[in-house]
Amino acid sequence: MNPAETASTTTPARRRRILVCSPFPPRLDARHGGKATAQLLLQLAERNDVALLCLHEPSMDSVDPAIAARCAHVDEVPLRADGALVRRVRWTWGLLRGLPPWAADCRSDEFSARLERLLEEWRPDVVEIHLQAMAQYVEPLGNRDVGKILLDYDPASAWAEEMARTASGLRRVARWIEVLAWRRHERATRPRFDAIVVFAERDLADVGPTAGDARLLRIPLAVDVPAEPLDALGTEPPTILFFGSFGHHPNVDASLWLAQDIFPRVLERAPHARLELVGQEPPDEIRALETEAIAVHGSVPEMTPFIDRAAVVVAPIRLGGSMRMKVLETLAAGKALVATPRAAEGVEATAGEHYLLTQDEDSIVEALTRLVEDPEARQALGRSARVWAEANLGWGRGVRAFEQLYDELRAK
Repeated sequence: MNPAETASTTTPARRRRILVCSPFPPRLDARHGGKATAQLLLQLAERNDVALLCLHEPSMDSVDPAIAARCAHVDEVPLRADGALVRRVRWTWGLLRGLPPWAADCRSDEFSARLERLLEEWRPDVVEIHLQAMAQYVEPLGNRDVGKILLDYDPASAWAEEMARTASGLRRVARWIEVLAWRRHERATRPRFDAIVVFAERDLADVGPTAGDARLLRIPLAVDVPAEPLDALGTEPPTILFFGSFGHHPNVDASLWLAQDIFPRVLERAPHARLELVGQEPPDEIRALETEAIAVHGSVPEMTPFIDRAAVVVAPIRLGGSMRMKVLETLAAGKALVATPRAAEGVEATAGEHYLLTQDEDSIVEALTRLVEDPEARQALGRSARVWAEANLGWGRGVRAFEQLYDELRAK
């Protein structure tokens, strides 16, 4: 269907026309940070005319039906299912040209062609590109009279540098080559945007040096608050839960630290405790963590049962930037949460009152042991978290902030 024909003909002319470009189909049931932007997109599409253009790998589900139903136009561009050897050749060739591996995976002539067609026929007021890997598509926008926004959650060169510092041998060399590629890619693309949006305060410092004249602003991450809280107490035996996509290296690092170093010390003091690790595509090193007391779950249809029965949710994040969806979901569910400073980045809840903030391994062990052994303490913490979430979370503030930015760019 011609994209110009899919635009709403019954809505007022003042409705904003926003074209969103994503490296994957937005899903409300996603098991990664993309769940947050899917929720945001659903809210924006209710109040604005939104067109969605996204890449679609064969292993991915299509755009969430609830999002597709609200959008004025949805276009999914298929990517080939290349084997490991072909991908490595593509990555190597990309690095030689200064293109990071993830950006090379997202490179598509067909995507560029469909983007240009939408620009000509649907005529958006603003184009919003999600993630640095997709920033290369600022090029087709050229000097067109359209607002250009980069939604740069979890800035790439920052987490790539942290991964390089923790690697060793030849892998360390390869990681540093990737860091240099990301830095080059950021310098080439970020200044071409009118505005760059990040979620966390620390991301401002990571993005600022290569933002050029682009306006840089922070719009905090939010989350849908469920109508009812989950069980703040959890079930027996008391379970410690960590969840997140294992395709994201900081989650792998956190799981290894938790299962190999932290949980054994908790188990010495609370032998009845159990640990569950839940996330998409667990690699062999995560699968190998399973014991009688540790369970590893791959992709699951729904996280709610795991969160509901947990005594405490822990987020021992040491790497990466931006805000953590898992942290906000736990607070919104009314569950006891133990988090490191990196995991709690950008969260405006009060440490000690709404969740426990832990600085090192010893304090994590102490906090987890206390909550596992004290049902009343975890119940009180969970209830406090829920009260805060009901008052402070939700997408209202975030939607207003994005719409204000859209209007400012339209006015120019």
